[in-house]
Amino acid sequence: MHIKITYPPVEKHRFARRKLLNILRWPFVLAAVASVIVNIAIGGVFWSSIAVVALWSAWSLIFSVDLVEYNRTSQSIKTISFAIVLLTLIDLFLAPGFAVFVVPIVYFAGLIFCAVLLFTDFETQRHNIMPLLLFIFFAIVTSAVGLALWHEHDFWPLIVLGVVAAVLLIAIIVMLGADFKRELIKRFHID
Repeated sequence: MHIKITYPPVEKHRFARRKLLNILRWPFVLAAVASVIVNIAIGGVFWSSIAVVALWSAWSLIFSVDLVEYNRTSQSIKTISFAIVLLTLIDLFLAPGFAVFVVPIVYFAGLIFCAVLLFTDFETQRHNIMPLLLFIFFAIVTSAVGLALWHEHDFWPLIVLGVVAAVLLIAIIVMLGADFKRELIKRFHID
C-alpha cells in the first residue's frame, strides 16, 4: 500500500523564521517593561502607554503578520486603527485637545483609502469585506458619539466622518446586492 502525502513538506526557513521571531520578541518586551518601570519611577503622566502601544503596533505590523486576514484591506485597516489609537493616547497623556479634530480626519481619510482598495478590485476584495464593515460601523459610532459630546464650533471632521462612512456603507450594500445579506448570515449566523 502506497500512502500519498498531500501536505507540502515543512520548509526549514519557516523554523528559522520562528526562531528569529522568538529572539526578536525579547527586545520588544524588554523595551515595553523598561518604559513602564521608568515611567513609574519618574512619575507624571502615563507616557509609557504610548510607548507600549507603539511597540505592539510595530511588532504586529512588521514581524507578526496575520495568518487569516492578511490582505491589503485588512492590513490597511489595522495600520489606520493603530494610528488612531496612538493619536488618541498622545492626546490623552501628552498634548490634549487635538484628537477630536485630527482623529476623525485620519479616520475618514482611511475610509476613503480602503474604499479605493475595495472598488479597484471589487471581485477579489469582496471576500475580505468584513473588516471594512466593522471599520465603517466604528466610524459611524465614533461620529455619533463625537457629535453628541463635542459642542465646539470645529466639528466638521466628525460630520464628514459620519457622511463618508454612511456613503461607503450604502455603496457596499448596493454593489453587493443580495450578497450583502448572505455575507452577514455567513459571518454572524443569523437568519
